[in-house]
Amino acid sequence: PAPANAAARPLTLREATQRLQSADPDEITEGVDALTRIGTAEAVAPMVTLVRSGLADELLDLVVTKLGILGRPEAIEELGSLLRHRRPAVRLRAVTSLSQIRDDRSRPLIESGLRDSNAGVRAEAARALGRINARASLALLQRAFERNIPEAAESIGALGDAAAADRLLESVGRAPLSLLLPGFRRFLDRRDLTDPVKLRIVEQLVSRSPTTQVKAFLQEWVRELPLADRSRARARAELAIRQINDAPGAPR
Repeated sequence: PAPANAAARPLTLREATQRLQSADPDEITEGVDALTRIGTAEAVAPMVTLVRSGLADELLDLVVTKLGILGRPEAIEELGSLLRHRRPAVRLRAVTSLSQIRDDRSRPLIESGLRDSNAGVRAEAARALGRINARASLALLQRAFERNIPEAAESIGALGDAAAADRLLESVGRAPLSLLLPGFRRFLDRRDLTDPVKLRIVEQLVSRSPTTQVKAFLQEWVRELPLADRSRARARAELAIRQINDAPGAPR
C-alpha cells in the first residue's frame, strides 16, 4: 500500500509524466498541474507530446494555458504551431502563452496573430504586444488600429512616443472615443513621457472633443494622480473639467 502521506507529496517528474498517459481526465489534469509546478525545461516535452496526442477541447485549453505559465522557451515552437489551430480559443491561448515567455522568438509569432481571421485573437495579439513591451512592433500596431483592431490603441499608448500620440490624436472625431481613450490613458500614466507631451494630449482631446466623456476621462485621471503632482498637464485637465458643461456634448 502507498504511504499515508503519498497524496500530500508533490509528484516527481516521472510520476507526473505517467499521469499524462491515463485515460482519466482528472489524472491527466493532475499530471499537467504537477509538471507546471516543477517548472523545469524537462517538464515541457511531456506536455507537448500530450498536445500532439489529440486531446478533448477542455484539456487542450488547459495545457496551452499551462505552457504559458511555465514560461519556458522550449514551448515556443509548439505554441507557434498552435497559432494555426482550427479553434480560435486555442489560438488565443497560444498568443497569451507566448507573451509569457521571455524570448525574442515570441514577438514575431504574436505579431502574426494580428492577421488572424478571428477578432478575439487579433485583439489579444494587440494587447500582448503591449504587455511584452514590443516597441519594435509600434508601426505594426498603428496600422492594426487603423485597420479596425481597436485594442491596439492601448498598446500604442504603452509603447509610443510623442509622434505616436499625435497620430492617435488624429483619430479623434473619426473613431469612437471609447476605443481611443484607453490608449490616451496609457500615454498619460507613463513616467517616461514628458509633461509637454501629456499637455498636448489633454489640450488636443479637449479642443477636438469637449464632451462629457472626455470630462469623465480627465476626472478619473486627475483623481488618481499623486497630490504632489503639479504638472501643466494636470492643471490643464482641471481647467477643462471646470469648463466642460455636463449637459451638452453627448459622448461619442
